[in-house]
Amino acid sequence: MKNQTIERLREIKFVALATFRLPKQISNIQKVIEKPSYYPEKPRKSKHTMWIENFLWLLKNHELNPYYTSYGLDVKNFRNKNEFIPRHEFCRERNIGNQRVKNTISGSYNYIALLRDKYIFSAYLSSTLGAEYLPETIAFINGSRVYDARMKKWILTSDFFKEDKTVVFKLIDGECAEGVALVSVQKGKIVKGGKTIDWKTYLREFPGDKILVQEVLKQHHKIAELNPYCINTIRIITIRGKSGRIQVFAAFLRLGASEDSFVDNRAKGGLGVGIDLSKGVLMKYGFVHDEFGLKEEQHPLTGVEFAGYEIPFWKEVVDLVKNAHAQFYSLQSIGWDIVITEKGPVLLEGNDDWEIGGPQDTYGGLKKRWNELRKA
Repeated sequence: MKNQTIERLREIKFVALATFRLPKQISNIQKVIEKPSYYPEKPRKSKHTMWIENFLWLLKNHELNPYYTSYGLDVKNFRNKNEFIPRHEFCRERNIGNQRVKNTISGSYNYIALLRDKYIFSAYLSSTLGAEYLPETIAFINGSRVYDARMKKWILTSDFFKEDKTVVFKLIDGECAEGVALVSVQKGKIVKGGKTIDWKTYLREFPGDKILVQEVLKQHHKIAELNPYCINTIRIITIRGKSGRIQVFAAFLRLGASEDSFVDNRAKGGLGVGIDLSKGVLMKYGFVHDEFGLKEEQHPLTGVEFAGYEIPFWKEVVDLVKNAHAQFYSLQSIGWDIVITEKGPVLLEGNDDWEIGGPQDTYGGLKKRWNELRKA
């Protein structure tokens, strides 16, 4: 009840601000409909029709629809806008389902901390599922001290950087690949992106932040055939229904699209290809964030076609995320990031604040499925 009250207050604030910003939002409709179509091969609606549709969407949902073109709503006789869940409506319902605050005599805590702190997440699931399902944690950097996970003791940060190594650095609370870097330590220096930096200088870029240090994973050769230039991940979303049953809501393969990119996020220029949940194969199109492009039928660097491309260990991926979600028994929905290695799937992280844009880009409208799985 408390969580619902908090979300209700947020909703009132959101509507009030949206009303205040209405004139500016109306003027921004033009920017939405001037975006190029993701489906140029299909006949497009008139500018007048698109403007009216976006205006009515704004009045009904108190927000612009930034996914209007990627959802294909600009195309004639293609998709029904009522089948798509608006972003704010989705965020409100997602947050109500995941804001699990436990109140005690001494205070309160929120279960989502188990997901948001990458160090805690890795340690927790390593112990409950097995270390083979998580990247190996090598160390945890906390200011002037480092916890060496292999030696199981605290050492000075200066001592940690004396030994040469190639590792992955992650801010423990970073989002959208912020603070994720492939780092090579050589003779006490950090080599990143072809540049050599003193380790103290590098860490000063993250003042007060804590860094998780993990092994560099090697992806399955079938995934590398699609894009060998970075580790490509599967975003797969699970939902726990009212009965406690956990089901997969949607899944897509995220692929980097640049030779010099270490990450595959669409926000960083990558693309997302939907996965047929029943068959474990890729769908026809890969969708790029509209800042970087539109849709592709094959990878822009390797030329490999997406349609029907088989994902290795698909059954194991589904079993793993369902089992992992069961360990977070208070959360309704989780967006998982998975790497497929030659030995099977490995969990990178789980996200309580996953977005609906990617799934609806790749699958079409998911409003009905969203409501059904939550009630199941």
